[in-house]
Amino acid sequence: MVGNTSFCDGLYNLIDSYDGFILDQWGVLHDGIKPYDGVLHALRQLKANNKQVIILSNSGKRSDYNKQRLAELGFKKTMYKEVISAGEVAWSGLKNRDEGVFRELKDKNSCYLIARGNDRSLLEGLEIDVVDNIDDAEFILITGVDSPQKTLSDYEPILRQAATRRIPAFCANPDEVTVFGKERTMGPGTVAKKYQEFGGVSHMIGKPYSTIFKHCIGLFDNIIPSRMVVIGDSLYHDVAGANAIDMDSVFITGGLHAKEFKKLSSDNAKYRHVEHLIKQYVARPLWVMESLIWQSPEAAKLNKIREISN
Repeated sequence: MVGNTSFCDGLYNLIDSYDGFILDQWGVLHDGIKPYDGVLHALRQLKANNKQVIILSNSGKRSDYNKQRLAELGFKKTMYKEVISAGEVAWSGLKNRDEGVFRELKDKNSCYLIARGNDRSLLEGLEIDVVDNIDDAEFILITGVDSPQKTLSDYEPILRQAATRRIPAFCANPDEVTVFGKERTMGPGTVAKKYQEFGGVSHMIGKPYSTIFKHCIGLFDNIIPSRMVVIGDSLYHDVAGANAIDMDSVFITGGLHAKEFKKLSSDNAKYRHVEHLIKQYVARPLWVMESLIWQSPEAAKLNKIREISN
């Protein structure tokens, strides 16, 4: 985690350095309710400059659901090459059970499901039986949580009971905090980590783990990793994941950490806080942007002045 971190005014400053862009969804493209200001324009500009975009999300839903949700929010399919979700990777692993951690589920089909609103959509097309009693389960699948209605303590009795039986848990969304509008609530990753504290084994599917990033890399056409950049609002998930596979990254301050940065008025104060977060999460981005925009109004104005002068 060495090197310098610089602030930039928008994707316009990075366009000559990268051809492939791996973009986080929640906290970067939208807040769960609407796109952030300037995002749609930025994506159109990336397309106009022949750049390839992969949207990478820790969503516990499958990719097609995320594509539909993006369309409802105004994101056209022409704006990106593919959407990869942790839920999609989890579904594939549960379907095939021939790679990595999913091998241990061979011939195990009894699942205790922890999901938001008892949502079972991730299980469609899978030969898995959902059981109501944790004592009948052969593994746990965590796709979501009923936060803020439920707190971590509401899940603890089941987790303690499961830990005594040493059954594995698979978390299809490692996010510990979720963004919805201005709200920040507990994410599924918090429940999975608590299970680890009780002595259980939790397999995290998604960011910051390298498998999902390497999957994205393989989807780009004729672009080498050094010409790719990861853009996200989580130092722990997006930036640390990029650091682990030696890829450049951009930290967006206006998502998960928006409230912290709104209190800071000067550029120096913002830079100091970025350095504080870098030390806290042990993850260093190469670039920092407030939001995913093409170019700030100030930079656009200066650019126009230069064009006129030339």
